[in-house]
Amino acid sequence: MKSGAERTSHCCRCCTQPRRQWHLWAPPQAGILSRMRLASALSRDGWGWLIGLGLVVAACGDDTGTGASGGDGAGNGGGTSQGGNGANGGSTSDGGSTADGGGGGMVTLPDGVDVTLAANGSNGTTRVNFAVPLQGGQLSDATLVRVFAGDTEIARGTRGLAPRGDGSFRSVQVQVDVDPAATGTLTVEIGEAGAAGDLPLVAVEDTLVDPSGEAGPRVWAMLPASWLSESGVTGPQIPEADVDGSLAAWADRCDYAAFDTDQFIAEGAADTRAVWLYDRGTAFYRGYARRGDLVPLASAYRESNMYRNLIVGSGTSARNGLPEGASEDVKYQYAQNLAIHYLLTGDDRFQTSAEDMALGMTELWPSPGYEGGADMWTERNAGFSLLAYVWAATVSDDQSEVLWAAADEAVEAYIELQETYPVGYDDPDARCFAHHGDAHDPDEGNPYFGCSPWMSAILADGLDAYARARGGAQADAARASLVKLGRILARDGRDESDVPYYWMGVGTDQDAPDEYLEHVGESAYVIALAWRLDGGSDAEMLDAANVLVDKFAAEGEVGQLRSFNWQCRSAVMTPWLLND
Repeated sequence: MKSGAERTSHCCRCCTQPRRQWHLWAPPQAGILSRMRLASALSRDGWGWLIGLGLVVAACGDDTGTGASGGDGAGNGGGTSQGGNGANGGSTSDGGSTADGGGGGMVTLPDGVDVTLAANGSNGTTRVNFAVPLQGGQLSDATLVRVFAGDTEIARGTRGLAPRGDGSFRSVQVQVDVDPAATGTLTVEIGEAGAAGDLPLVAVEDTLVDPSGEAGPRVWAMLPASWLSESGVTGPQIPEADVDGSLAAWADRCDYAAFDTDQFIAEGAADTRAVWLYDRGTAFYRGYARRGDLVPLASAYRESNMYRNLIVGSGTSARNGLPEGASEDVKYQYAQNLAIHYLLTGDDRFQTSAEDMALGMTELWPSPGYEGGADMWTERNAGFSLLAYVWAATVSDDQSEVLWAAADEAVEAYIELQETYPVGYDDPDARCFAHHGDAHDPDEGNPYFGCSPWMSAILADGLDAYARARGGAQADAARASLVKLGRILARDGRDESDVPYYWMGVGTDQDAPDEYLEHVGESAYVIALAWRLDGGSDAEMLDAANVLVDKFAAEGEVGQLRSFNWQCRSAVMTPWLLND
């Protein structure tokens, strides 16, 4: 048996071969974006909703809201432009939901937050750039921000980022001039107009150690975990310090120092694609949201820049540029870390790159449905495509409509798959996204219908993000789908020793056991999410989630970098889902 460090990539074939194409009403050579453009055109002609052959496109969102204080017009906005345009960093459409903000909406953020500064090569007074993520409805006018160094209010430049449908910003960019050696903490107050003067904003790259961003900013600015978690900037989170018992296992297992950027580089980031799997930028930003310290922030910041700097092309031609042919592989095409980085920095380059990667995904994954049999399909590809569409759409200034339409089509296709396969399986309430083992990876030797419990966590992450941002009937359908997924994993998804199956058969008595304890947390997350979405009353799901959390705490293994990448990206939301 190989050790965790020696194991090769699971599903190494996934997404490396061409998919058979199916098209609803576009020419055979067209991809998803062609259909989206047609939908967009019809919407502009006055259709509020376009319904055609299963495609639903919403014309929604609100591009109002006061923009910025300061600004120099060099890609960072300025003036008092109204929210929703490129100069203001806004989003013209957010899918119609105004409540996608908080870490769950249970705690309302206060009116002020302390920001800790740490020099990173700065000398004397330095321009410091950061952004403060916000809950829905918290701030709609970026001039209503004050910054204090001790008891003294100081001049600042501000700009609202990614407005929601109600005009409130998802984040507000802040710049100040301070000496971090003399001023270790700033206090940012939300809701009152500044009285110390406005600073013109400079391009974010001018505040970095070098424009590539791979060495970080000249001054680190750290927000507390309580604020980051409740803002929901990385998804629903709870600070590590607020959980104990088995739910604290992710604090122990996710060793952000051991698997940091230096280790990432040492293991071959320059010429090996496997170490990039599962979107490390997002994993580290989620660690930062739970800890509020420099260790995960530094790796998140550096690696999100490393990823962006390798992107080639733009629009639908944008590809990830990673080694060993990963540029044409869906499971390496990420927009989520780019969008989060934008919301925490205001760096406009990341807004554009998030849009590009999502638009590129429409060509890499043009047909999100499953045709049956060996038609190549995995929950991992489905999840990362949906995550790209949703996160890019929420920060986009001019591509939201196209990206939300792509997300809508994908979710509809995934739910249709869930309700259809395997043919003859008739349980309406407990269903995963079942597809044939030959569609998933014929080399794994599972020639029957089933699903991957651990890869389902990536798709569940995407569906939950979609539901939070989209709202309405589409959100309800996504949540209902997640509840069905959780029910079947709770009932059928693990062996007699409570180890989740690597491949769970559906409509058969066959299952593929997992030889390792590296996928326990993912099943816990999916079931906990389903339990919460179902109202928290399903005893079987709650018991299964708790059993798996205890299993992860007692026996879970995160023994190698790639394992860290997948175990510490989605499942880290489990403590929030189950915390009393």
